[in-house]
Amino acid sequence: MRFFSLLILLAFLASLLPAQVKPIHFKVLQESLPTKTFKGFERKKPTGRSQTAMGMSTSEAAVEYQQIIKEGEEPVSQITVTIKIQDMIAMPYAMMAFTTMQDYENETEDGYEKSVLVLEKYRGMENARTGEYKSLTLNFGVAGRFLVDVQLEHSDDAKFLGEIIAALDLAKLEKAAAGAK
Repeated sequence: MRFFSLLILLAFLASLLPAQVKPIHFKVLQESLPTKTFKGFERKKPTGRSQTAMGMSTSEAAVEYQQIIKEGEEPVSQITVTIKIQDMIAMPYAMMAFTTMQDYENETEDGYEKSVLVLEKYRGMENARTGEYKSLTLNFGVAGRFLVDVQLEHSDDAKFLGEIIAALDLAKLEKAAAGAK
């Protein structure tokens, strides 16, 4: 009898807990990805997934752009841009790093990492590698639940990174977050 009383008590306590908020479906996240093409780059088909496993749900969408660098007719290099949006609602502490981020900067001979304010609104982290293998990465949080990750491989062009950020529909992400509450 005590066992059943305990089950009833646990069921009652569980009913008092807020229900897990579902992540935004990946097709909605894809709507915030850039749809434009950037000069010299080929836009690949966007990808995405929404999944639930062991009671936790996640969702992400991504798109990739590629530019082949040629010398004459021969390809010698490739610049790749990957843009990913993840709904981190199931992992709120992961987003805390962006909301509580303090000013940070670290520079070495190989590059730098520093905290940044994206579009004067979103806190994030920028990492650059210089030298023979260049790369530039920007991660930032939106609406306290989305992680936006932009990676440039074989390039450290900050101006181009700004063009990519401007092409994201971050207002749509904020609206989706507000509608999901």
